[in-house]
Amino acid sequence: MATYKEDVGTAVTNYAGNSPSVVEGELWYDSTNKDFKYQYTALTAAGSWRAANSLGTARYYTGSAGLYTSGLVFGGEANPPTPAISGATETYNGTNWTEVNDLNTVRYAVKGAGASSTSAVAFGGSASPGNQSVTESWNGSNWTEVNDMNTARRYFGGFGAANDSAIAAGGYTTTNVTVTESWNGTNWTEVNDMNTARRGVSNAGQSNTAGLIIGGQTNPPSTLVALTESWNGTNWTEVNDINTARGYAGGNGTQTSALIYGGTTIPTRRGETESWNGTNWTEEADLSTNRDGGAGFNNTNNSNAVYAGGHNGTTKLATTEEWTGAGQPVGAWSTGGSLNQARNNLAGAGTTTAALAFGGEPISYGALTESYDGSSWTELNDLNTARFGIGGTGVQTSAVAAGGEAPPGFVTSAEIWNGTNWTAVNSLNEPKRFVGMSGVSNTSALVFGGQLSPGASANTELWNGTNWTEVNNLNAAKFIGGSSGTQTSALFYGGAPGPVTASNESWNGTNWTELSDLNTAREGNGGAGADNTTALSFGGNQPPPVSGRTEDWNGASWVEVADLSTSRTKMASGGTVSAAWAAGGTTGSDTAVTEEWSSSSNVVKTLTD
Repeated sequence: MATYKEDVGTAVTNYAGNSPSVVEGELWYDSTNKDFKYQYTALTAAGSWRAANSLGTARYYTGSAGLYTSGLVFGGEANPPTPAISGATETYNGTNWTEVNDLNTVRYAVKGAGASSTSAVAFGGSASPGNQSVTESWNGSNWTEVNDMNTARRYFGGFGAANDSAIAAGGYTTTNVTVTESWNGTNWTEVNDMNTARRGVSNAGQSNTAGLIIGGQTNPPSTLVALTESWNGTNWTEVNDINTARGYAGGNGTQTSALIYGGTTIPTRRGETESWNGTNWTEEADLSTNRDGGAGFNNTNNSNAVYAGGHNGTTKLATTEEWTGAGQPVGAWSTGGSLNQARNNLAGAGTTTAALAFGGEPISYGALTESYDGSSWTELNDLNTARFGIGGTGVQTSAVAAGGEAPPGFVTSAEIWNGTNWTAVNSLNEPKRFVGMSGVSNTSALVFGGQLSPGASANTELWNGTNWTEVNNLNAAKFIGGSSGTQTSALFYGGAPGPVTASNESWNGTNWTELSDLNTAREGNGGAGADNTTALSFGGNQPPPVSGRTEDWNGASWVEVADLSTSRTKMASGGTVSAAWAAGGTTGSDTAVTEEWSSSSNVVKTLTD
């Protein structure tokens, strides 16, 4: 029998308490508590939906295909003045929707199959003068008509992996049917029927030999059912029912790993989500927007999904939501080395292993500069102008400081850091404090917003290493919000006045665009992120109280994640969405505490647990 050292490559280490250097799965002996311990990555216990960018055209009864990062939605019924029945096709890249070439035959209640946004097939549906049997193949650019289905129908189930492998099952002709057809890329062939005729079904499946048909509505008296049938390439077999009988719901996944969400129990639109593990359905978190007739896709599993469009009972929607299943890494804050001097209203630059903090209040520490190596802070050469409410950006060896307050008033002063010293450079165009800043070096930065005396600024200024140049303004003047990104791709979120705001604006190198707000309005929040598609906002003043809330931005919406251990505002911050840091600030009194964010956190367990 192999020893632990032979299997792992190291002996069991001895440590008084929890080991600070152990890797996932490695065993150590805690000599203080006399226990053997190991650690593993903490994972979410449940899945959840979050808002994503909306479809370009609001509609329902659409077809869909592909993955959650490479999907396709086509056809459907749209709101006026768009023609009621649409052929519009949109692709999804995991963040944004892009309009591409339309279907040749406009229709609704169409179904689709495919592995990505570049390979799919659309079939069936309804349009003038009635039910359709038309099949079209998508090559990533255009739709091409191919051989028709044998039975024209709508509100049926359809699934498959590519444009040469699909199933069409059930649906409505002049009555509900059980007819099943298999597509091989050239022809449709009738195969064995479903057990129960129904329409408005949901579906999941990755090929024409394995899939599910779920729920739906039977023939008059039109009962909504919870039935699930499984297809093995030859026959349909009834398996365990969904928990909530419904029709016209979204669905995706495979024969052994599927989801169903939304739908209607007539007339009520639903938000329930259920997950299939190959044997049973389990209720999960609800959609944020109850609806039916939307397009759901991701033909690989029940861990991820996209649900786009639909109808809420009043209007057709463009709303899109993304599903992240259970078992995802849990982000968390952990305590790092403290600043040498507790202070607030300071600025920061850099990463969790190479950071810079400078300026701050009280003004006696307003020139102080400290460097962080991931463990401890070291005092370096001071700023030339002591100040607080200062803006900062860049990296540990190449940073910019701008604006702030140096009593008796606000200043225009700017300085650049070369890794050793601060050098005064050309000033901002207006004196202000509490600005937002983004940038990657001391020659490439952006300053936006800020507090004037009196009032607030909407101005944006671009730094090229020599001069500040005014460019396009923010949509709303504000100050003391969280900021992150680069000179050409930035975000400004939260802030004041108002007295506080949740507003979020995105910079694309030319213009600012208002996007989805933070969930919690606040000022003095920290920020981290590489560009305008990913960011973290943490801490801040609501007011009151001082907050520890952390929110994650995916390019479309903010979602609350784990809180800071020390709730605070007016801190230095930096980093990315996977590795951020916060230092100093005020909790009501000044703090020197540093915390580091990791997008995955560890759980320590003992062998006796």
